[in-house]
This record gives sequence, C-alpha cells and structure tokens, in this order.
Amino acid sequence: MKTGIIVLGHGSRATEASQVFAEIVDKLREKVDYDLVEGAAMELAEPSLQDSVAKIINEGAEKVVIVPLFLFPGIHIQEDIPNLIEELEAEYPEVEFKFGRNLGADDKIADILIERIEEVN
Repeated sequence: MKTGIIVLGHGSRATEASQVFAEIVDKLREKVDYDLVEGAAMELAEPSLQDSVAKIINEGAEKVVIVPLFLFPGIHIQEDIPNLIEELEAEYPEVEFKFGRNLGADDKIADILIERIEEVN
C-alpha cells in the first residue's frame, strides 16, 4: 500500500512563515522513506489540505497520514481537522486516512528551548 504523508500547519500570510514551513516539510521528506510527502495549510496559505490530499492521491497514495505541525490541541486539532478528514473520507472512500497527534508537551521541545536559551545566554 503506497502511503502519502501530509504535514498540516496552520498557515500564515507572512512569507517568512511559509518559507520555514516549507523547509520543515523538505527536511522531513529527506529523512523519511516515503515517496509522497507534502505540506498543507489550514488557512491563510496554500496549498490547502484538500489540494495536497488530491495531489498525493493522484500520485498513487492509497493511505494518507496527516501529521499536524501544531503544538497545542486546540480547536483545529479537536474539531476542524477531524471534520475535514471526514469530508475527505467521503470523497475518497477507497483511501485510508490516519491522523497523527499534535506535537504536545514532548521532551524534545524542551530540549529545543534549552538550545535557544543557551544561544542567547
């Protein structure tokens, strides 16, 4: 089964934010053994989740793993994204959809914060 990965961010009108998001997606693409890795935005930027899903399905994905690049489990995580996934499941009944956890309170995030503190201290 061919699996496609979508990194789902919030989206921003700021060019710099979109560039950093694209860099994160590129870094992931380099580190994983999946042929189909795309980014998508909930709002304020392109491509949308729907557009990225259509792209990887057109490229042969039979399973789509949506991984949110969100720190907190807010309304997008709790309601908006699950609702969008339900719509996608109805539109593509032959495709399996999986939704990963948000980043949350992970020790790795604390480690990154320590690095940032040490950079300026």
